[in-house]
Amino acid sequence: MICVSSLQKVGRMKTLKHQWIAVSVTLVMTLAACSSSTLTEQIIESQEGVGNVEIDEEDGTVKIEIENDEGDVSAVFGGGDVPTGFPIPIADGGTVVAVIEQDSNSTVSLSYDSADYDTIKAFYEEWIAGSGAEVLNKFESSVPKTIAWTLEDGDDSYTVTVSDAGEETFVNLLVMKG
Repeated sequence: MICVSSLQKVGRMKTLKHQWIAVSVTLVMTLAACSSSTLTEQIIESQEGVGNVEIDEEDGTVKIEIENDEGDVSAVFGGGDVPTGFPIPIADGGTVVAVIEQDSNSTVSLSYDSADYDTIKAFYEEWIAGSGAEVLNKFESSVPKTIAWTLEDGDDSYTVTVSDAGEETFVNLLVMKG
């Protein structure tokens, strides 16, 4: 049975302070296509609460730091490193496409070849079964092929999503501490 506090935690996970990400990515991609990276950085940095923005034209990454009353957020799009001590294992063969960190919470997004969907799904099913975490919710869809789990391990919550996007399989891993 799922208790009210677990449902509240799931609700908190859905409203995690990452709403700015979609807007930021869209803005960055639009501005980057239309202007120099220096101008794009300056425009984004002029937004309230945004600290440093770096667009690396050599490796194609965009790094954003946001400072606000709710804590500091850092995001790397187009690459990045999995945070040290990240509690969810990373399946071999993937490419990190985004890393977002806010306080002790983090999200890692990876891409794999689309043919790897079943292998990646099985990898996370096996990890979840042996992790000791309680599965609060499991969602599976056939079109598009997607599976997602919401887990609770003590005070920590995890969301694992594996999606077949046609040409690629995407994995999103969300960790919320405490």
